Amino acid sequence: MEYKFKMDIKPMDFFKTTMSRTYRSMTGVVNIVFTVAMILLAVNFLGSVNAFFAFLIIIGCILFPILHPLAIYGQSVKQTEGVPKGVELTFNDKGMHIEVKDKNETIPWKKIPKVVKQSDMVIVMSDNMHGYMLVNRVLGDKKEEFYEYVLGKIKEHKSK
Repeated sequence: MEYKFKMDIKPMDFFKTTMSRTYRSMTGVVNIVFTVAMILLAVNFLGSVNAFFAFLIIIGCILFPILHPLAIYGQSVKQTEGVPKGVELTFNDKGMHIEVKDKNETIPWKKIPKVVKQSDMVIVMSDNMHGYMLVNRVLGDKKEEFYEYVLGKIKEHKSK
């Protein structure tokens, strides 16, 4: 069995992943609590404070629901610019083969620590910090089949 995909990462893919990771963590809970507290503060005190404090309250209200996502999207655009174009990934019995222009590398299954399935992508980790994102538009109707294949290969080579 062999799967071949051309990576196609867009800023929105990084944005969704980062926002999902943030708002599923304690940081996300703190962001939500802070925003609710700022809105309550604004409702109770906005009319009775001077312009400087009114400005701070308004900034506090829009910090996490508006400014933070905009900053993350900007970071996602920069991150996308750093991803090489034309990356082709092939998965077969030997492992994951990466082709970028005239460079080739094969990562054997025993060195791939895990595969992560999310609602909009599958991430094949090349080490504990880095991975290759294959989004649903690239995987098409082969997402489940591909995920099970990679998961099986990783398990098979971990037991050896």
